[in-house]
Amino acid sequence: MRPSHPRRAPGGNPLGAVLGALVLAGTAAVAANCSAAAQPAPLEWIKNGEFRDPLARGWSCEGEFTQTDRGVEGRPGEQSYAGCTQRVPVVAGTRYSFSASMSGSYTFVTVAGTGTGTGEVTLWADGPTWRSLATTLVIGNSHEVTVTFHGWYGQGPYQVNRVSMIGPMYPDECATPSPAPSAPAPTSTQPCLPRPVGSPTGSV
Repeated sequence: MRPSHPRRAPGGNPLGAVLGALVLAGTAAVAANCSAAAQPAPLEWIKNGEFRDPLARGWSCEGEFTQTDRGVEGRPGEQSYAGCTQRVPVVAGTRYSFSASMSGSYTFVTVAGTGTGTGEVTLWADGPTWRSLATTLVIGNSHEVTVTFHGWYGQGPYQVNRVSMIGPMYPDECATPSPAPSAPAPTSTQPCLPRPVGSPTGSV
């Protein structure tokens, strides 16, 4: 009896190899689409974060302030730390790049309500030298944070010329690790996180 030979597709390649290549190509396309859906282009979510417009656009302030060509200057008093606040929508389960440039005695830029850890992240400076500081915000089960900048009671003037919150940065929920041999197969897979609905109120 003559030995059997693998079936070949036109062109001389074994049919199994052709089918395998098609399956791999389809898997790669699905993974690429899933990754793209999970990580849309990050956006700036702080409104008027460079203070090119009047403070009333985006910020709610209490105290004495002056806008200059370097941004905004706050002058705390004995009973006031001259603060401005902005409420910013966020997407739960994501990360944001948060940064600020500031100078002056006890200058604070704070994000509250992240839903992780203590729920508050603070950048601060103390002195006349301008400092540009940055950190990553990890958002838990939260859909809004409060961003505040201020000085401190009875201290000298402070300056802020940039507050930025760029994101969201999505985790890749499409890459699900294979379960251990003894573990039961999952009944469903977690989809990629969706894009934000509509345009952010803080986009520029």
